Amino acid sequence: MTRGALACLFGVGMVVTAGGAARAAPPAESGAKPVKTIEKGHALSCTGQAEGVTVAVDLYQNSAFGSHTSLSVETPDGEYGGGYGPQDTTLFTNGTIAADIPVRKLDDTAEPVGNAVISGTYTAAGRPKPVHEVIEDPAGHYVITKGTNTQLRTVATVDVLGEKVPLSCSTAFAFDLTVWRLTPGQG
Repeated sequence: MTRGALACLFGVGMVVTAGGAARAAPPAESGAKPVKTIEKGHALSCTGQAEGVTVAVDLYQNSAFGSHTSLSVETPDGEYGGGYGPQDTTLFTNGTIAADIPVRKLDDTAEPVGNAVISGTYTAAGRPKPVHEVIEDPAGHYVITKGTNTQLRTVATVDVLGEKVPLSCSTAFAFDLTVWRLTPGQG
């Protein structure tokens, strides 16, 4: 899960087109019916550095679309990465963060080098905030989101390549959303 995809969950309730102009979503045409999902989960985007190891981690758990992870590691000896998704894996439960991500060398060999273990805790850092946004993707589909985001306070680390790296999370929130997906003109 990229930081850009995580950022899509934040919005201002407008559609931003490729040209940058904002506009409201068009009405459904030709009897098009939106597909509705209820989506609850968590999103976390963190970075850290220790002993020459730099790490970026994204964790995303969505009740409708499963769990996704992404890991990037840079060391003086090379670059490594890993991730998975969608999977039916619990990453966030009752205040605990836990993920186990297979890691490979990012070179021609793609050699497995072990696992990265992310662990930590989270708590709500305030009250749920209302979310309402309309986003148009490049294919002309509209995603209309309404619900809440709750910012999270996190303490997390990743054990990778023999190092324990503390993580600082720039994005950490829980979400409870109703999402409608619509393709105007199709029905």
